[in-house]
Amino acid sequence: MPRLPSSSHPAEVRAVFGQNLRVLCEGESSISDLCRRIGINRTQFNRYLGGEAFPRPDILQRICAHFSVDARILLEPIAQIRADWRLRAALSLRDVAMPPRARPFDHYLMPDGIYRFWRKSFSHPGKYVTGLWRVHTEDNVKKLKSFDLYPHPVRRGTRRAARKVPYSGVFMQHFDGVSLLCSTGSENVLSFTFFEYGLSGSTRYYNGVSILTRRQMQDTARLSNIVLERFAGDCADLIRLARQIGIGDGHTVPEPARRALDRLPDEA
Repeated sequence: MPRLPSSSHPAEVRAVFGQNLRVLCEGESSISDLCRRIGINRTQFNRYLGGEAFPRPDILQRICAHFSVDARILLEPIAQIRADWRLRAALSLRDVAMPPRARPFDHYLMPDGIYRFWRKSFSHPGKYVTGLWRVHTEDNVKKLKSFDLYPHPVRRGTRRAARKVPYSGVFMQHFDGVSLLCSTGSENVLSFTFFEYGLSGSTRYYNGVSILTRRQMQDTARLSNIVLERFAGDCADLIRLARQIGIGDGHTVPEPARRALDRLPDEA
């Protein structure tokens, strides 16, 4: 585990914690509201942000619990901590996908590259989600990297997207399709997806169903059809697709994919 050198000046150590807090607070509506919810004095919290002080153990526990992190935020950059979480999640998923003596993935069935997907929104009834996946192979294990883009503003009155939540996954091959197990790492949410090859006789798409592991909540779903398409365009096409990422009314969803998505109800 990377650590700050023992010769580091106390001010440098506090600066790491302050920078970590500023990154973690990017998704908050306001610092004042955050302090009220955690139960921390606003003036003192500003000192933490400015790298002027460390919190008491009980205050640190509240901060860690709120942001779902651990005490390493005192000493290690948050980017490194999140990278470690993603690595541990990927290793765990690899053990599931490739147990001893498992058949290697037939990569020609799902070549490495960029893929576009569409599915019904789990949290916005009647809306559709468009996203991009990067599918790649490491140690003969087929993996995925992507992120969810939240539509809510970071701060009230702004247009800036709230945050991107990265997630990773691994594919497992079956005789009639592939399964995908994904994890968001620190947020402890899993999704399980099964794809069959082709859609209505077309080999352009992969047709499947996706399940989200969370409790049932009002006006939300845990099950949706999903359609995947391998990207085959140029850089300009990729930029155009990237601008469509997020939640919308489905006007950019191709008609064959739209019909497949609409076969499932909004709630399940």
